[in-house]
Amino acid sequence: MSLNLFSKDKFVGIDIGHKTIDVAQVERTNNGFRVTGLGYIETPPDSVQDGVVTDPHAVGAAIKQCLRNSHISASAANVAVAGSTVVVRTVKMPNMPEDALRKSIRFEAGRYVPSSVEESYIECEVLGLLDDGQMEVLIAASPKDMVESRLAAVDAAGLDVENVDVEAFAAYRSLIEADPLNNASDNAIAIIDIGAKTTDVSVVDMGAFSLTRSIPIGGDSMTDALVNYFKLSPEEAEDGKRSLDLSPLINDGPMENAPLRVIQPMVDELVREIRRSLNYFHSQQTGQGSPRAVTQIYLIGGGSLLNGLPKYLGHRLGIEVITPDPFANSRFTVGEYSTSADPRELSVAVGLAMRRSGKAAAAA
Repeated sequence: MSLNLFSKDKFVGIDIGHKTIDVAQVERTNNGFRVTGLGYIETPPDSVQDGVVTDPHAVGAAIKQCLRNSHISASAANVAVAGSTVVVRTVKMPNMPEDALRKSIRFEAGRYVPSSVEESYIECEVLGLLDDGQMEVLIAASPKDMVESRLAAVDAAGLDVENVDVEAFAAYRSLIEADPLNNASDNAIAIIDIGAKTTDVSVVDMGAFSLTRSIPIGGDSMTDALVNYFKLSPEEAEDGKRSLDLSPLINDGPMENAPLRVIQPMVDELVREIRRSLNYFHSQQTGQGSPRAVTQIYLIGGGSLLNGLPKYLGHRLGIEVITPDPFANSRFTVGEYSTSADPRELSVAVGLAMRRSGKAAAAA
């Protein structure tokens, strides 16, 4: 999804989340990418609700402060959208010229967009021609209020918007597409982004996005469970959650660990919903030859940092779970930065920063 604004000399990737705002600045080099700036700042309280920036001025001020703290100078930004109201679908359509496709795509998107088509921004891209004379088209749609609220926040920070992307596309760009040693484009993989409020599941099959789904369970769900049971403050519960280790649940159960007993039902519900999403992807391949199973899960987002969670997910789902560090890729050169953010939380911001400096992802 691109706004096709004027080209800018310096730009930054900005990932606006419910809990943190992550920023990255990336330059293309002869051998890969140079990360020239990284940073994060806490999102102002109650300024983002259900993916919509409800207080653009507060978020804009936070972005400006984050860039200042990170010594990043930019005139334009790439931002992204995600959540249950953001739709990504691969569909088959009759082969037609681009002008005709642009006219037809809104009618096709109406079958999938949960809100009004008139109140949505809709983009599409032809992925390829099929043997039956049809073409495979990727549709991406987002509510206008989600997009426009992000534009307003970035404007309040004194920046123009270069591109509006989908968070999963940006993560794919930085983690998989940029890595010459990664063969995920030849398999079916899942990118699972555990945020504060939701968990977004995307399945990428042979390099093409085949499924996206948002699960209304995130890191805050587990924190809230601890708050309610132990009568803690949110800060105390968050600190307590980060000190937990889920690994004992694999063999012994929560035993006498009361906090583990409290959050295990929430974690297990998340596992069930992820399994349901992957099973749906598998069922959609019926009649298309031998169905491909998801062979790897890329687990990202702030919620993925819970100790033992990747191991527990892999055990319950029977799938290899990777918590990728985008900077482990030899194509990235990273300087010394003061940010204390875990690199596993920065894949979306880095992918957004790469949007104009490198090859765009297949559907971006």
